[in-house]
Amino acid sequence: MDVAKLDTWYRRLLVLFSIICGGFQIYYEGNIWINAIFVVLMAGMVGYYTNFLAIKMLFQPKHGKVLGWSGLVPKNKSKIAKSLGESIQSNLLHPDIIIAYIYERNLVETGIQKIVKEIDEAIHNDEIRTLLVTKIISMLKERGPEILEVIFDFSEETMKKMAERPEEVQKLWEYTRNRLTYYLTEETNREELGKQLRVILLEEMPKLANLLNEGLEEYLKTRSTLGKIGIGVKKIFSFNEDAIRELLERFVKDPETSDQFMKMMDDMMAGLQERLNSKETQEFITGKISNWLEASGDYARQNLLPSGIERLQSYLDDPNNWEEIEKNFFRAVDWVKKRLLEFMNSEEGKAYLKTNIEKFVHNINVTALVEERVMALDTDDLEKMILDNTGGNLVVIQFLGGILGMIAGLIQVHIYFAVPVGALVLITYLAHYRNQKKFEEPAQNK
Repeated sequence: MDVAKLDTWYRRLLVLFSIICGGFQIYYEGNIWINAIFVVLMAGMVGYYTNFLAIKMLFQPKHGKVLGWSGLVPKNKSKIAKSLGESIQSNLLHPDIIIAYIYERNLVETGIQKIVKEIDEAIHNDEIRTLLVTKIISMLKERGPEILEVIFDFSEETMKKMAERPEEVQKLWEYTRNRLTYYLTEETNREELGKQLRVILLEEMPKLANLLNEGLEEYLKTRSTLGKIGIGVKKIFSFNEDAIRELLERFVKDPETSDQFMKMMDDMMAGLQERLNSKETQEFITGKISNWLEASGDYARQNLLPSGIERLQSYLDDPNNWEEIEKNFFRAVDWVKKRLLEFMNSEEGKAYLKTNIEKFVHNINVTALVEERVMALDTDDLEKMILDNTGGNLVVIQFLGGILGMIAGLIQVHIYFAVPVGALVLITYLAHYRNQKKFEEPAQNK
């Protein structure tokens, strides 16, 4: 049933019959039936139009005043908007309610799974892969040099700004020193350094033996007679380059020598750590780091940046490299996806998500949002929204006002009508009381 149409027909018929009955009352004055019908119709008119005008007075007049009256909604629009926003935030969209809704329905996990699924489908879709790779290569060809320059400029500017702030330089030095000290204090690292040094020494033995041999002969030649005797002894005992190299190799490989070498390494590392922690070294480093950063930045801009741009362009111009770009890109995407999934499923990730979701939700100002939207509505739009959202209930109130007015008008016709009207009121009250008790008992049992 369309309540609005019923209300319209009721209003029209009520007015029409009231006018007709009023005319008959003038011509047939004293007719009890006409008078009775007219009284009932007038009571219905009063009941209906009292509610009709009350509802209209909520919105009318929209501008100005009529007999000193202005519409309640237009007049108090700002207060209504603020009150509505506060009510919605407190009772409907309170941050705690939103957060509870999110966690009760596992929206975070569901969202992550959907994102992962979309990424997987994109990775395994040949059409999307081709499109993405084509876009990436095209973008790198067009904007690659510019991107490299932007990255370089940003890095250079960041380093220069850091160099201008002593506290940042000090932080960088402390971080570097601590990492270096930590590395050197690890016994395994020192042993590895020792092994690498021994490897280098063994590789350089021929050169070192040759240098020692030449140095020894040069030294003996400068010692006249004693030197000639020394050279003769050297030749007799085959004390040549090969012999020197063999002697050096035995020295390096000897276990006792190795232990002594590691002890020497420990002493050297201890001395290096002491030097790194000294005030003089710190002052020297912090004083020079600005110059180092500036010099390295200038060198990189003049040499590394042009070379990098040239290599990038050459690499992109070769179609054989495009397949490699595709593999590396989607490998990186897959790696990021897995790392992200691992992080989200970890306790740390869950805590991070929870903290940030709660922070985000609490930062949503529903009151201000609703207030802003309501104030942006035209008064006609606001009236339509309220009437539409009441689902025709205001129209029902108008209609029932007319019906109840007519029922009350029966009492004005004759006092005996008070009996059925009173009975109707009693029945209504008993039905209301029974319904109230029906829902109060379960609430008390809880």
